[in-house]
Amino acid sequence: MKNALICLEKLDIGGVETFTITQIEEFTRRGIKCYVLAKEGILSKKIKGKKNIKFIEYDFELKNEIDFDKVKEIEKIIKKYKIDFIYVHQFPCVLYILPCAFKYSIPYVAYLHNIVPGTLNWFMNNFSVFASLFPIFFENASKIIAITKPVKEEHQKLFKLPDDRYIIINNSLDFKKFPDIEVPKIPKKYKKLLLFGRVSEQKRKSIYTAVEFYNWCKENYNSDMKLTVVGNGEILDEMKEKYKDTDIVFKGAVSDMKPEIEKADILLGVDRCMLEAVASKKPAVICGYNENVTLITKDKLNTCIEENFGGYTLKDDKEEIFKYTEQEMKNNLEECYQYIKKELSITNSIYLDIKPFPNNFGIEYYFRDLNRMAKDWDRLQELNWLIREENEFITDELGNIIGAKPKFRKRAANAIGRRLKWITKKDPDKK
Repeated sequence: MKNALICLEKLDIGGVETFTITQIEEFTRRGIKCYVLAKEGILSKKIKGKKNIKFIEYDFELKNEIDFDKVKEIEKIIKKYKIDFIYVHQFPCVLYILPCAFKYSIPYVAYLHNIVPGTLNWFMNNFSVFASLFPIFFENASKIIAITKPVKEEHQKLFKLPDDRYIIINNSLDFKKFPDIEVPKIPKKYKKLLLFGRVSEQKRKSIYTAVEFYNWCKENYNSDMKLTVVGNGEILDEMKEKYKDTDIVFKGAVSDMKPEIEKADILLGVDRCMLEAVASKKPAVICGYNENVTLITKDKLNTCIEENFGGYTLKDDKEEIFKYTEQEMKNNLEECYQYIKKELSITNSIYLDIKPFPNNFGIEYYFRDLNRMAKDWDRLQELNWLIREENEFITDELGNIIGAKPKFRKRAANAIGRRLKWITKKDPDKK
């Protein structure tokens, strides 16, 4: 039996997290024992106590250095459980996993779930240690898995890696959890909307679009329309404060979405949530990142999949869902379900052709030096800002000297001198 280490930040509600659990369950069906490293979250109970799955709480804290004390904790896990390969699902994990992979020559798979353009640049610009780590991490990965072609292309443009380093595996589902049932009854008049997914900064535009669609439906279609929002995240309290309509209910996170989906007439959202909506044979409306509203239909399904149901290029059409007869809608839901069942099953979305990792003895010293380099870089950036500020000050003072009377020139010159001494003291190397 192979032993896999699965790494992500937290087992909370989200597309990455629900997919990872689906992947873990499929691994165990294939005889792989999974050790899951993550912070405790609402989804932890879905894997705790299950055969061949061990949950180990671990905080992949995002910081601008490698914490070698915490790296040693992972080293102990690797040695104790004889880990054969590692799946890295989120970027903060790189800080802790990469030194271990090199030290013990353990192959790893790098997952690219980042559907928002510029995510990798954000990490490198805000945490300079990643500017050094990412090229090493991706260059030495057994395989880089991207969930869409645009994600792969953005990454390849940034890191200049050859095509054979990548594989595109779209988001997928375990259809044992989404059985091929009869299409649920379509109400004569839609009333209950359900928006579900992470209530986070990343999804802000989608949330705004969903609420605007709800308001449009209430004004133009059914004044009794109600909206339920299920999900947690850092802007949940802000959204509750912003939307105080008594017909909008924020339920927070739930561990089982099935009852919520069954009660709804129309499902709203983006990303993996919309894939689950199609698999539930319910009318699914993408409330896209570009503020567009689009009903998922069979003719749009390929584009939806290519964009991970983000709706980036789909036409905005609020009225489309109301143009279908009950039978037409049922036919559409059935066709969409059959298509994704064939194309997006987890049984066809597992990558296990993992290559051996080259022996790189002594690389730990390089990783330790990266901490010093990252700190030096941050210090130089701070010093650069100070110099820019001083340049502006000196320019102003020189202007004063040129135009001032003689008795003020000496005073201005003394002020410049004091400021130059001040910036020298601010340089840590000059202390």
